[in-house]
Amino acid sequence: MSLHPDFHISKMHELEQVCRSKGLPMTVQRRAIMESLAVRKDHPTADQVFETVQARIPGVSRTTVYRVLETFVQYGIVQKINSPLARARFDADTARHHHLRCTGCDVMVDLHDPSLDRLPLPTPVDNGFQIHDYTISFTGRCPRCAGKVDNRRGV
Repeated sequence: MSLHPDFHISKMHELEQVCRSKGLPMTVQRRAIMESLAVRKDHPTADQVFETVQARIPGVSRTTVYRVLETFVQYGIVQKINSPLARARFDADTARHHHLRCTGCDVMVDLHDPSLDRLPLPTPVDNGFQIHDYTISFTGRCPRCAGKVDNRRGV
């Protein structure tokens, strides 16, 4: 996700519009959670979002942060990215894009590649499942980890 200067502002406007259209109050917690996501490009976990928001709102509960993140996902203003390590990550950028995940440090970054966006969807599989959309997640080593030697695996 390229964090263009207006991204944060546009995400806050999007949050306000969704809250208004769904009859949800625009709470301090919702605003702080969206702000914490909109300024990051590292796809934080719910715990990382909680830590950031807690520094700003000391009384916020972990449950509130989890619930708000799931609400954001439900209304399409944040996407939930499943990780092989079973820790969901959250991304304020809901435009089509893909991801790179480092197997060394577990950092996750966006990959914008128009050629990946044009892959044809497979025809329905034998069990009748129809595919409507996709994202691709590549795993590998980030530049920092690629320069390190992993003594456990001899890599």
